[in-house]
Amino acid sequence: MINQTTTIYNERTFYPAFTKDILKAEKEVIIYSPFITKHRADFFRKTFVRLRIKNIKLFIFTRPIGEHEEYVQEEARAAAQIYENLGAKVVFLEGSIHEKVAVIDKKILWTGSMNILSQRSSRELMTRTEDEALTAQIISHLDLDGNLKLMAGTRASILEFILKGMFSGLFAVMRQVMVILVKSIVAVFNIISIILG
Repeated sequence: MINQTTTIYNERTFYPAFTKDILKAEKEVIIYSPFITKHRADFFRKTFVRLRIKNIKLFIFTRPIGEHEEYVQEEARAAAQIYENLGAKVVFLEGSIHEKVAVIDKKILWTGSMNILSQRSSRELMTRTEDEALTAQIISHLDLDGNLKLMAGTRASILEFILKGMFSGLFAVMRQVMVILVKSIVAVFNIISIILG
């Protein structure tokens, strides 16, 4: 027997149900939305602030700004900035991605036709499924775990780079201080030898 619960939603019923789900998240929320707009960023602002307060990780996968139509690029850029300011990690995936997916705690899966972070007036169909096995398949298909690990590695590399830079800068300053100190000591000894000489 398959342990699966699936429910269908439209553009009106989706957002209240989805918001309820993400507010119950315990670890992470992953949203795969090809397009993002400021309209939806403003809509989700309070909800994502609550996620941040609860230390829930939020990952947003979307198209690079340059892959948006020119007339919405500024809006997409503004939306990305809002999400990053709210603590989300925004990941730009090249290649004209078109999948629309959300995964909550790797056990609740939302999928369908809706661009979750840009929908305004279009008619849509979304399904909500509680099935860890199916969710794992979607995660594998989209290589979400690989992208998350890559991001963690990137953050580690950046941190390592910053620390190396700080320490090399610190050592350079210490070296200069030592040179000045040695020169000062030599100068003092020279003065003393002149006075005593």
